[in-house]
Amino acid sequence: MTQNNRERLRQAQAAAAKQQRLNRIIGVGAGVLVVVLIGVFIGVLVQNQSHQAATSAAAVTPPNATSDGKAIVISPGVTKQGAPVVELFFDYQCPYCKLLETTYGGTLTSLAASGDIELHYRTMSFLDASLNNDASLRAGIAATCADTVGKYSEFHNEIYTEQPETEGEGYSDTALRDSIPAALGIIGNDLTTFQSCYDKQSTKGFVTTMGDLGIQDLQSINNQVSTPTVHVNGKDLPVSDIGQVQPDGLLDLIKQHA
Repeated sequence: MTQNNRERLRQAQAAAAKQQRLNRIIGVGAGVLVVVLIGVFIGVLVQNQSHQAATSAAAVTPPNATSDGKAIVISPGVTKQGAPVVELFFDYQCPYCKLLETTYGGTLTSLAASGDIELHYRTMSFLDASLNNDASLRAGIAATCADTVGKYSEFHNEIYTEQPETEGEGYSDTALRDSIPAALGIIGNDLTTFQSCYDKQSTKGFVTTMGDLGIQDLQSINNQVSTPTVHVNGKDLPVSDIGQVQPDGLLDLIKQHA
């Protein structure tokens, strides 16, 4: 074998050895990468499952919610047989909703307490999109959290009392979490329960679903989404008609539309 041939053979052997080392490095690297990717995948999966479990554990359905998740019932369990079902659709940032509440809210809740009507409050939060905030949703969460300590109606009324004069200013967390409960005398364990519910947004899923179902029903019956809207036994009772009667004539009007 000539010197040139021996040199070529040496170079070929060196190249083959180098390739084998490279292959081993690539193989080990790929194996490590697969292990790392599996570890990352498992970590993400565990994290997602933990988050879902925590979210599920935190989710709360208000005690006075209807079974279909569409509303909160006022004074449940006292309705007289055959009494009309009155559904009030509202948005806490809607000034006309406040006007209706101020004029007729006390009458509606009294009729519910006496069993003359079955009153359903259906919270909407579609104004958040047009007003560029989330105050309607947060107010809805606060009110439904108040239901967990037996203060829904009182909290609902106080929210309107605190409604800013300028539409779009919204409600502060301080007002919803601290000021309104203080005004209503929610203290001690009830305050802790309420604030924990509000801080965790435990009723957010319920409020969001209630609003989505409300939009569907308004569109199917009224062909539009607006508040305030009143339905009696699933039929529209025009707010303009309500405005023509005094509060003491409201029950007769409701029965006429039942």
